Amino acid sequence: MDPRGRVVIITGASSGIGAATARLFAANGADVVLAARSVDALERVAADLAGRPLVVPTDVADPQQVGRLVQDTLTHYGRVDILINNGGGGPGRAAGNARSC
Repeated sequence: MDPRGRVVIITGASSGIGAATARLFAANGADVVLAARSVDALERVAADLAGRPLVVPTDVADPQQVGRLVQDTLTHYGRVDILINNGGGGPGRAAGNARSC
């Protein structure tokens, strides 16, 4: 799949695998939407990316914030082509503690 011109939402984009995924998609011409809880970390990642990424601070455990993420993406780009659902986990946070949407 050619990512050029695709709109990609990446959760957990503030560091690690999410930030690396954002760099890869942006370097290959995708329009990236960065989502995670830390706006400062998201802004640092965004500053290093090709193109003009959209930063949407989001806690993926909160359904209202996830809805806002999608709505902001649709308002800005008009569509969502790819979702990389990388956020919401980590050491000390068991999957059984996650809330359902």
